[in-house]
Amino acid sequence: MVAIKVKKGLDVPIKGAPSGEVKPLEVNGRAIFPDRFALDLSPFDDKKFRLLVRPGDRVKIGDPLAFDKALPDRLFVSPAGGIVEEVERGLKRRLLAIPIRVEGEEEKTLFHPLDPLVASREELIERISKGGLLPFIRQRPFDLLADPRKVPRAIFISAFNSAPFAPPAELQVKGCEEEFQKGLETLTKLTQGKVHLVMQKGSSSNAFLNAKGVELHTAEGPHPAGLASTHINRISPIHTAEEVVWTLGVPEVIALGFLVAKGEFFTERVLSIGGEGVMPGRTGYIRGRLGSPIAALVEGRLSTEDTRLISGDPLTGHKVPLEGYLGFYHHTLSLIPERKKREILHFFRLGYDKFTASKAYLSGFLKGKLFSFDTNQHGERRAFIIGSPYEKVVPLPINPMLLVKSVLAEDYEEAEKLGLLEVAPEDFALPTFVCPSKIEMIEIVRKGLKRHAAEVTDHL
Repeated sequence: MVAIKVKKGLDVPIKGAPSGEVKPLEVNGRAIFPDRFALDLSPFDDKKFRLLVRPGDRVKIGDPLAFDKALPDRLFVSPAGGIVEEVERGLKRRLLAIPIRVEGEEEKTLFHPLDPLVASREELIERISKGGLLPFIRQRPFDLLADPRKVPRAIFISAFNSAPFAPPAELQVKGCEEEFQKGLETLTKLTQGKVHLVMQKGSSSNAFLNAKGVELHTAEGPHPAGLASTHINRISPIHTAEEVVWTLGVPEVIALGFLVAKGEFFTERVLSIGGEGVMPGRTGYIRGRLGSPIAALVEGRLSTEDTRLISGDPLTGHKVPLEGYLGFYHHTLSLIPERKKREILHFFRLGYDKFTASKAYLSGFLKGKLFSFDTNQHGERRAFIIGSPYEKVVPLPINPMLLVKSVLAEDYEEAEKLGLLEVAPEDFALPTFVCPSKIEMIEIVRKGLKRHAAEVTDHL
């Protein structure tokens, strides 16, 4: 067991954090069930899809809707049973989403059950592929979609969600302990190395504490203590581009257990709704599904119309319209006040109510205080020359500013020396947040990883 203790990092003291027990989706005390869900394909802008359905087609839960032309075994399946309403496309006809309208009783695509301890790796990979779970498994380095043709040397499961507003892993696994263990047993057959399960120190979940067939580790400290890069670096670092490591979260392990042991695509998730844009007393955790409609999630919760709707946590999520859907990998909906006007001479004030990571305001000396955050960046892009703020929030042995600059210069040989193989875009969420130069590092690193991967691998 490795006890990971993170000292560098930051728990953003943002108001509106969800809390309490998991509840059903309801409005005014009345439980509601959305009549539309969607398969979100927007995160895969580098993939070329072959569409398998047309508007008006009837589909079941788990039916394939599209596949990756580069790897036909990588299927993207329906999160709902009903009628395909439309196929949403963006620039150059890129697939964005496939909304499904629920009609009548939903049917499921079913497979025969498998015993993961008896089944071969080939049988399990085939089931995962046909069951639509391959896209939910990520691969390092380069943070790609997992390639089932390559055997990972290790698999990392993060059971510690340290991002703002993220639902705790303990809530995700509650009631699904048996399926979670089946998922772990499946993963042990997919690698010749070890399966590492990293939970938060002090967790009382028996599903984690009594997990069998895996290496159990603990992590503590501020965000990004729950990110896979932090765990991999402390337990089994990546040194070359040829190494293969898979990563996934607790909900994906549970879905894997359902698919293998029960033969069905599991769509249920614990979702969190938080932020100051939510009416008092209406933040919290709900039992929802993949691809849930935003309108249904915020009904009866919006405190004002001037609110930014974010699919995902406030650090790494993306803006979505009210008529949109929750993102492919997202279990969090964040509602942040939208500010469209600049504050006059705000930098001359003491800043008691304004957060600062650099102690530029009085608030930097106050401990335990929560702050209001909105969408105002308080400035424009500036010279990218001060590196110390980023190093204070990144526990990895890298220089964030130099790494980002080498990516911008497309000097990937230098970027590898600076730690490019060890990172994912999410690792630059905090540096982007504290950045005095207003540099969008997440997007820079994401594009850089894809470009470099295209040069050294056959994934893209």
